[in-house]
Amino acid sequence: MMMMHLLLLFVLIVECSSWGNINVSVDQKGGYQISIGDRVWLRSARTAIHVDNKWYSSDDDSLPLINITSGSGFDPQLGDYRDFQLNYDLARGGIHTIIVGHIRDWYSISGISFHLDTGDQILTNTVPLGMNDIRTVFPSFHIEQIDDGDQRGYFTFEGEMAGDDKKHAGRWISSSQIVESGIESGPIVIFNLTQQGEGDLLILSPFSQFMSSSFVQTNTSTLEYGVLGSILSIPSNYNHSMMVFYSPNGINLGIREWGQMMQKEYNRTQKYRSADLTINYLGYYTDNGGYYYYNTEKGVNYEETMVDIRQRLALPIHYLQLDSWWYFKGAGDGVSKWIARPDIFPDGLVNLHRRLNIRLSTSFASNKQTIEYIKNQTICCT
Repeated sequence: MMMMHLLLLFVLIVECSSWGNINVSVDQKGGYQISIGDRVWLRSARTAIHVDNKWYSSDDDSLPLINITSGSGFDPQLGDYRDFQLNYDLARGGIHTIIVGHIRDWYSISGISFHLDTGDQILTNTVPLGMNDIRTVFPSFHIEQIDDGDQRGYFTFEGEMAGDDKKHAGRWISSSQIVESGIESGPIVIFNLTQQGEGDLLILSPFSQFMSSSFVQTNTSTLEYGVLGSILSIPSNYNHSMMVFYSPNGINLGIREWGQMMQKEYNRTQKYRSADLTINYLGYYTDNGGYYYYNTEKGVNYEETMVDIRQRLALPIHYLQLDSWWYFKGAGDGVSKWIARPDIFPDGLVNLHRRLNIRLSTSFASNKQTIEYIKNQTICCT
């Protein structure tokens, strides 16, 4: 009997060993942890789902684990993977729905992906949770310093301007506020402070259903991932996923490798980036930080200021960037009318373009009011 236990333990370790230096292990109770080398980086918390205005959770056994199975699969872009399935029983009103949490370790990439299948029933709430909450939880991880030798930091993108507005960093410890606002949360990078960001790191990011899923942080210092709480109905056979990507090459190169992996999965290339005028050629910017950001030359309007810049600038610029100062704005400074204000460009944007004889890169700040405006407009530029 002792030999049989040792054999089963050996098989479990071998089956959960992943690509390179990142490993995932799953115990018989459905707990999982991710390690880099011989050090644990992430330990799992609960699996849960909110339906019929009620939480069902592995914590209190209202979402009990039935069993753990394993298999394999193939992704057309990323290739072969091993799949560990945590099968839960969602029982409500005599209806049993199998909820499956998949943990996939990949042969060709240094990552572990987590996928949640919500089963063959529509999962409905009549009272929504907040948009900064989530209503499915898988995976979830403790935010913690595991021991005295654990010196990890994090940084994350969050908020507007592609996450630049509220980006922040700190220690990966239970008292840190990693995620401030669920719906605005972005990818999270965890790295080793003792390596000064030049060595091992993990990147936690959505892997699918990008607009309907999010990270949240609970008041018990756990990081949870799932469907936005404000969504009332989850369709049958719904699936979403999250990636934990590993790189030994530091923050800059590691993020680039993560991006290349995401591009490969979604069959994206550098085609449009390579053809982008604003990336490949020199331009003049009136963005935040520039002298002409909400500022003109003395005694003249913005139109004459832009013409003067064009005439006096000796540099071989290929375009001129016009920031958010030129159009009509409404609530939250979003676009209300994407046309030139007469006090800014008296002759209009088209005539300014003719006078400058150069490409224009124009700002378009958006919010809910902007979306309503776009629905009723045909916007085109020359």
